[in-house]
Amino acid sequence: MRILHEALEEAIAKMPEQVLGQLLREKLEAHGITIAPSELAQLQKLVLQGESDSLHVRRWRWWEQQKVVVEFSAQEVLEIERRLAEVSERIPQVIDDLSTELAVDILKTLQARWRGESRRQKREQAGFERRLLSWWGLPLELLGMLLTISREFGATVNEELRGPTGPSPYLLEVLTRLDARAIQVVHEIHVLLAAGLADGAIARWRTLHEIAAIALFVGEHGEDLAERYVLHEHVESRKAMRDYTDCHERLEYDSLEPGEITAVEQSYEGLLARFGRPYGAQYGWAAEQLGLSNPSLKDIERAAGIDHLRAHYRMTSHNVHANPKGAFFKLGLLEETDLLLSGPSNAGLADPGHFAAISLVQVSTPLGLLHPTLDNIVTLRIMLILEHAIGEAFGRAHEQLVHDSA
Repeated sequence: MRILHEALEEAIAKMPEQVLGQLLREKLEAHGITIAPSELAQLQKLVLQGESDSLHVRRWRWWEQQKVVVEFSAQEVLEIERRLAEVSERIPQVIDDLSTELAVDILKTLQARWRGESRRQKREQAGFERRLLSWWGLPLELLGMLLTISREFGATVNEELRGPTGPSPYLLEVLTRLDARAIQVVHEIHVLLAAGLADGAIARWRTLHEIAAIALFVGEHGEDLAERYVLHEHVESRKAMRDYTDCHERLEYDSLEPGEITAVEQSYEGLLARFGRPYGAQYGWAAEQLGLSNPSLKDIERAAGIDHLRAHYRMTSHNVHANPKGAFFKLGLLEETDLLLSGPSNAGLADPGHFAAISLVQVSTPLGLLHPTLDNIVTLRIMLILEHAIGEAFGRAHEQLVHDSA
């Protein structure tokens, strides 16, 4: 916003002239002289340059000849300094007023031009996505196929198991909901990859990996753990309530009713009385099965048998948190560079694409094993084969991109 900076500098630079001009005008008026703004500007310039030249003012009436000497006493010099000090104190307000005025004007201009700019950007993005598909079209199509199979598979298993002859309600509820959430996240990853946003896609895989770890772990331990997982929502509600209580005044939100607070606290204490104090931890629902008082996601990963993905999970954290690694490392760049990536790129799609396929199969597996019919086992086998094909296709696409970029 160079225009804003220049306008501020210009306004501030004029302040001393305005103070001097006001005093000069007062002195001249004391002599009964009124001069034009242009003449006053010439006089200001002479004074500021320290010159004592005469300023000849043209009059309509030739007989009005006056010679006025403008001098500043020591007291008047002090007055100038005092007024300049007042001006300096007003600079923050001047900046605020001017920036607000300019912001409104510039925004109006941008809004008037935005429709054309929006069309131009959409054309650019569409062209970029067409070029991206020349490398990544096949693996993205295969990932889309896996996503469709998984969605239909989850719906089929859910329909088959709902009813009096199905498995226990908590376990089915947890696995079907985790499956649905995983499918939605993979859909988001697919959209981000097709748009060239690999870093956003890998950040979403972080969530998908957590879903996979929990689905595998709960699926292995059954109904008791599933119930603990579902009821742990009350623990999270208590944390959310306390956060809300700490910030609602600053946000000017309504405070919670005492009855609401009491109900949440009673639910929380009741669960701790039933399952033990460790249940109140972040992953306290897994404490009993893991034999730990304060389990972590890493412990759940290990128990689920997917802790070999921990290094990749750590890498994805850089794109979620505001740490230095996330500021300097980008999947969307083929090599270390000083380039600041602030938009899409055709690089870096291989890891998030393959990881998404792996985790989606991991989430679908415990749900399918709730009802291990021949059809369901065959479908899971198909998904596993397709996951391997997706990994190979993404790998070949990456190698081709590197070759073409060399």
